Amino acid sequence: MIRNCSKEVLWLTIGILMMAMPQPVNGQFFKKLKKQAEEKIIKKADKRVDDILNGTKGAGQGPSTQTGGTNQTDKKTIDQNTSKQTTNISFDDSEYLVYKSPDPVFRDIVIQKFKGLPRFGAIDAYMMRDNPKKVDLSKEAAEKRNLTGLGYTGFAHLVRIHMLNEHFKAMDRTALTQQTKGKIIDKEAKSSLAQKVLKEFAFDMGTDALKKEYFMNDWSGTGKSALVREWGGHQADDFTENERYVTFVEKYLDIILKWSEDFFADGSEDFQLVHAIKFQGQYDFDKGGFWVRLPIKRPPLGAISAVEYFNEFAPKAPYGHAFYNKTEQVEYINGDVLFKMSPDKAEALINDKSVLLQLTMKVRSVFKDFDTGNPFVYGANYTYHFLDPILELYSDAQLTRKIGEINLENLVYKGSN
Repeated sequence: MIRNCSKEVLWLTIGILMMAMPQPVNGQFFKKLKKQAEEKIIKKADKRVDDILNGTKGAGQGPSTQTGGTNQTDKKTIDQNTSKQTTNISFDDSEYLVYKSPDPVFRDIVIQKFKGLPRFGAIDAYMMRDNPKKVDLSKEAAEKRNLTGLGYTGFAHLVRIHMLNEHFKAMDRTALTQQTKGKIIDKEAKSSLAQKVLKEFAFDMGTDALKKEYFMNDWSGTGKSALVREWGGHQADDFTENERYVTFVEKYLDIILKWSEDFFADGSEDFQLVHAIKFQGQYDFDKGGFWVRLPIKRPPLGAISAVEYFNEFAPKAPYGHAFYNKTEQVEYINGDVLFKMSPDKAEALINDKSVLLQLTMKVRSVFKDFDTGNPFVYGANYTYHFLDPILELYSDAQLTRKIGEINLENLVYKGSN
């Protein structure tokens, strides 16, 4: 029993990590693993998460924090109804940012937030609070993984849809576009890509009922046939495939396009970018602190939550330019800077097994352009820059235990006098 439970939670965790990573940089192995994880997490989430998200119906626009009415409390209770049982799940309202779905056939976009902004980069994976190396096996933690895992996936889908607004204008609404051999036709390429992105959004963020209607070929008539990422379902004929696509477009495309306007509305979005970091070496008694490698110009391996938005650092403020220019020099290329801390606090921190160092920074991501190498594949480029020179360091994934700050306007670099 424990072994099976651990395997399920492992797939859910991998699902969150892989689903949020940008497709172009993962390689074939990650694509296969991502696909397997998506299928497993979605199957597990469909029956349980639908009722969580559908419990907050309404055609709201833009992001909003869930509240419990006029007498808001510190905890939010969600009624989760299934055919077998009713379960109450409690969580802290301050954890989430909610982009409400304009139609109940689609799930709300629920992602983690920090200081009122979307939290991206290293998110809270809901590990054991006293040992962040171990997975929390509780049902509540699993529900949160499902909720936010699908939320980050939906966020990325809607950003893509909004960024591809010109593609959707060119998209054929009356039939699926077939790629012709030979010379690439721009309108066909745009239509094909838009249709692909729309299908992925519909399958990932649609409720179980919607997926049964558009992605199931119910040969048996029992309603239990496989759901696949193809219009009409498994081995549907061309007529059924086109009919399901056209019907979906007629009902929902304009609603989805309108909803997508809330994501990178003017081509940019503000985030709290979080990085899991480590101290570089031992405590430096001469300098009175630890050396920290700022993951700004080179995001660390293993970073999650759509790092494509933060691939290129393009500073705007003077302190951003100063950091960039300094780390262009060979002796400072790693970007190691001093994080001051007293010896007694440093000793207590090192001995605390629950510590997971998290560096937060307020940034703005800006859409730059599209890759033009393959017009049938979505490849968007973004830059990012700082909105605040103060970086905060926390010792926990929830970002509740602040241990200090790093001021980009007053950095001490390793190796400098």
